[in-house]
Amino acid sequence: MLKSVHPVVLAAAVGAIFSLLALMLAGLARSSAVKATMFVLAVLFVLPAGYLIVGLNPWLVDSRFRTYRAFYRDIGIGMTREQVLSALEHHYPTNGPRKRPKILNDTPEALGFFMNPETSREPNCEGIFITFEQDRVTKKLYSPD
Repeated sequence: MLKSVHPVVLAAAVGAIFSLLALMLAGLARSSAVKATMFVLAVLFVLPAGYLIVGLNPWLVDSRFRTYRAFYRDIGIGMTREQVLSALEHHYPTNGPRKRPKILNDTPEALGFFMNPETSREPNCEGIFITFEQDRVTKKLYSPD
């Protein structure tokens, strides 16, 4: 059972369903004018759904997110601080195309990273928070903007 669905996601799903229905009606129609109308309606219904999907998942179109999330995925429980920083170097080489995340809360028990917004103003608060015990990663958390 659905616990709670964001209204924007629900609207995108309804738009996609109406788009499919319009395409099915276009397939059943005999008149070319009705087919064309149903096709145009299908496109009109699906465009907002596609826009919302991209809006809710910026990593689909923005390589900053893909690199940052790949860095997060490469951080494993049990890694040392040096291994985490090596993963940072791997995804963000000094002369690479991406600017490194800002390192915050650098203590023996924790390490935090905030994605560099580079030339974009938003979003700018994606965070990765790592907890250490005995110099090993025991917990990692990804905080979206």
